[in-house]
Amino acid sequence: MDNVTHAALGLSVGLVVARRGGSLPAAAVAALLAAEAPDLDVFIRNAHDPLVSFRWHRHFTHSFAFMPVWALLSAWLTAALFRWRKHGEETWGGLFLPALAGALTHLLCDGCTSYGTMLLWPFDDGRYAWDCLPIVDLFATVPLLILAVLAYRRRSRRLAAYGLLWFTGYALVGVWQHRRAEEGLRAWLAARGVEPDRLGVKPTVTNLVLWRGIWQHKDHWQVAAVRVTPWGEVLVAPGDERLVWKPTMPGNPPADSAAARQFADFSKFTQGWNTYATFESGMVVGDVRFGILPTSGRPLWSVYFGRATRQGSNNSTVELLMDRTIEDGDWGRFWGLLDGSDPRYLPIR
Repeated sequence: MDNVTHAALGLSVGLVVARRGGSLPAAAVAALLAAEAPDLDVFIRNAHDPLVSFRWHRHFTHSFAFMPVWALLSAWLTAALFRWRKHGEETWGGLFLPALAGALTHLLCDGCTSYGTMLLWPFDDGRYAWDCLPIVDLFATVPLLILAVLAYRRRSRRLAAYGLLWFTGYALVGVWQHRRAEEGLRAWLAARGVEPDRLGVKPTVTNLVLWRGIWQHKDHWQVAAVRVTPWGEVLVAPGDERLVWKPTMPGNPPADSAAARQFADFSKFTQGWNTYATFESGMVVGDVRFGILPTSGRPLWSVYFGRATRQGSNNSTVELLMDRTIEDGDWGRFWGLLDGSDPRYLPIR
């Protein structure tokens, strides 16, 4: 999730698990640092490898095995900072548990989103995503942040615990809504005689009502908006279709080339949710899981292989394409899908 949420969770859990008689501010700061530390992986970059950020973000830095490293570094840094600022003595050993708890909140929080997190590295390189919370959700974050700031200012474990309970309860509502959205979409497809080969449901920005449904039927992906109010009926608005990418399709790079290895790397990150499109000068493989609108098949990120790129001639590597363009009318279409006024909505049966 966003770093404001991570900070608020770290601050709160640090106050809750701080040792009796220890410094509450130091415990909160140590946990906050550890809760932010895993995202230092965004600085892993390589100008010659367009996919390095996808390969390493939420990789080993976000694993349970690496948590103690972040906790140790954060506890040591906080102890040194408080000694330097003459805010009292607190050993790193007394701050290790709050820092470990702070790192844990980051991993579990990111696991609730859809990007995919390598929680079990190095024993398992699978990317886990529970798809129950958006990357940014003001309803989850704002109450948590208010309670975290008040708890820190008042040195109140109780207020910090209330913030954690709010966030946990909201995530559990997300689990429930996700299950209802997926079951509703499966029922909608069954009523139309469609048996999907693969199906997923992803949250959309800052709400638990509107979801992005994606399914594969034969050689096509289709996306749809799935609207699930807490106690209302499930509605589905069908969206775009896209071809499923296969390594045997026209325009793919040679099997033993660097570009083919980069395509395979991208497919590993997307877990096979790949679209396929051709252009006069080449081909594009996109990640169908994410789009600006839940009814749009236009991926947020894709990889391109062809005769020409922005850098000129290219026949050995791929180019990463990022498309987060918000076109005219997109916000209006999003709100129409969110409030249920979009005319494309259909009931399950």
